[in-house]
Amino acid sequence: MGGNLTHLHLSPQGFLFDHHSGLSFSTNSTGAYILERVIRGDGRQEILNAMAQHFDVTPDQAASDLDEFLASLRQNRVLPREARSQDA
Repeated sequence: MGGNLTHLHLSPQGFLFDHHSGLSFSTNSTGAYILERVIRGDGRQEILNAMAQHFDVTPDQAASDLDEFLASLRQNRVLPREARSQDA
């Protein structure tokens, strides 16, 4: 994922808080799993590999789920819109 996201704090329960904007976002355990990796700077392929293994899904399903979740994060202004999906 391009950019520094260290201003985001994610609780174990899936509550995300942006210290810069005051924005909050809540997600389920799957979303929290993805967000942990995005925040620490994992790239798209690293996230996809981890998802496929952790959730026992096909690479195509992992890619579809990741793209859908990232789009939701961008729509909710959690991630910048200019971040490209190949970066995560």
